[in-house]
Amino acid sequence: MAVTEPRETQPVSGPPPADGLAAAHGRRRWRGWLVAGLAVLLVTAFVVLAVLAGTYQPIQFGGESGGAFPGLPTGDFRSVNTYGYQTGQDYLPPQLGAFTVVESITNTGPEAVSIVAVSMEDPLQSAVGVPPWPLTPAGPVLGTLEQFTAAPVPVHKVAGFSLAPGQMIRIAIPVRLSGTCYDKGSWSVVTDFYVEERFLTFTHWVTVAMPIPLMFRQPASPGSEPVKDLTCLARH
Repeated sequence: MAVTEPRETQPVSGPPPADGLAAAHGRRRWRGWLVAGLAVLLVTAFVVLAVLAGTYQPIQFGGESGGAFPGLPTGDFRSVNTYGYQTGQDYLPPQLGAFTVVESITNTGPEAVSIVAVSMEDPLQSAVGVPPWPLTPAGPVLGTLEQFTAAPVPVHKVAGFSLAPGQMIRIAIPVRLSGTCYDKGSWSVVTDFYVEERFLTFTHWVTVAMPIPLMFRQPASPGSEPVKDLTCLARH
């Protein structure tokens, strides 16, 4: 009887050759780099979009200024210092009652923004507790959209209004002078108004320059000057 010598066999499930191990490690390394690269790209895109959204300020002056507004006090504005090629100012004499500053804003960007607030008061001064001066609020800010029809123009509260791309809104800001006494030799000029806008989750204030500044006799804070040096308006 023939005797066969035992032969060593390779298990079917044994380890792959060395070149197979190297290929598997290479694939895993390549997938790891791909995942890491995609993560970096996503984080970078998110940061860029957040920065763009946080600095998105499409609100600008809308091209219309002055005039009356339905249902609000107008005030006695007078054009002054218009000699030569000077733009001049709109002067409002001292008075106790409320009046309305009428301006306009437009959305020049590609995305809609929401109007949170409109004010004649500098928000930086308000944030540190400086009292409003020389104008104080006298009621809610109202607005009307640009409309080229004969139909009555609807009036909206500006706070919370969404302004679409290219849309213009005429706004009316009721205010009054911050003091009842003034120094006859001093003047105060207001050159800007302020719009608080919201885009996505970002909210910030935008300064809008008025084409024609407002001029007033400078209101005096109580106790800032001797009464004998001031002219005070009498309340009736």
